Amino acid sequence: MCVKIFSDKSETEYDASRPLEDQIGGSNKIVIDYRPEDSSIEKFVDEVERICKNGISCNLNIEVMTNNILRGAKIKRKAKELVFDLKLNDLIKLMSTVQSVTDKKLEEMSQLCLKR
Repeated sequence: MCVKIFSDKSETEYDASRPLEDQIGGSNKIVIDYRPEDSSIEKFVDEVERICKNGISCNLNIEVMTNNILRGAKIKRKAKELVFDLKLNDLIKLMSTVQSVTDKKLEEMSQLCLKR
């Protein structure tokens, strides 16, 4: 298996039969050792894309070892794009949360001013 998930206490291999978000809890790094014959890499990339599209919050540190293979370099570039998308999703969520809190506080102030 070419995709390994590292946490402070353990190292596990990516299981393509399970959802990725169940496997990355508490992880601090994911290493892809690119080998063209390993289909789990494509499945992993598809799972990260699904997480991005669904807006699931997670912090991934993905490292790709390309092994001087062109497709490995493409996977590395795609991984960087996906990590950026995840960070952008988190920023959007933070901004919407701040906006929601601000709206609630303004509504409370309005109610106080109107003495209701």
